[in-house]
Amino acid sequence: MSFMKRIILLILLSFSAFSQTYKFSVGSTITSFVFTNSAGSNPSFLLPASGLHLSMERESTLSKSFYLDFGINYNQFNNVGDVQNIPFTYATDFIGLHAGIGPKLSLGKGIALNSKVHVSASKMVNGNQFLLNHFVDLSSDDQFNSMRTMFGYSFELSKQINPQVGVFTKYQHLDSYNFGNSTLNFIPSTFSIGISLSK
Repeated sequence: MSFMKRIILLILLSFSAFSQTYKFSVGSTITSFVFTNSAGSNPSFLLPASGLHLSMERESTLSKSFYLDFGINYNQFNNVGDVQNIPFTYATDFIGLHAGIGPKLSLGKGIALNSKVHVSASKMVNGNQFLLNHFVDLSSDDQFNSMRTMFGYSFELSKQINPQVGVFTKYQHLDSYNFGNSTLNFIPSTFSIGISLSK
């Protein structure tokens, strides 16, 4: 068993006494690449692009209206642009872990609004840049292949269909921060829908 799988299993087991709900979601992630060079400027030729988002998480009740979740996610952090009319694209696949905590407000009739603060750690498993009619592998590029830590927030509107099944729609915004003479930061915004299964 790999180190990452052992960590996921250990953390999930540590929450087993409190967990009540499993959540599965699918959506679209729109990512901006913010590149700050040594001169402190951000090139304007990078444009946001969309990619697939998948998530599975386990949500625990800390109190009557306060919740904690922990899960795994898959995201495509993509970008496009052009320099002197030469187009290029970035296509990357990231897998990571995330955690969130925050209050849930009941709106009546099984509808609730949940807001959380989040932290996420992701690692690129595949990535390439398409430039001048050929692909460049990004696996050896330190700007992409290093562990990516992100912080942000989410808002979720849910509807409980019955005691065991619910549906929800969610918006999440994250920012990554790297430091150095030349850094690349990701700013993904995710729109998703999902289903929740309670014990």
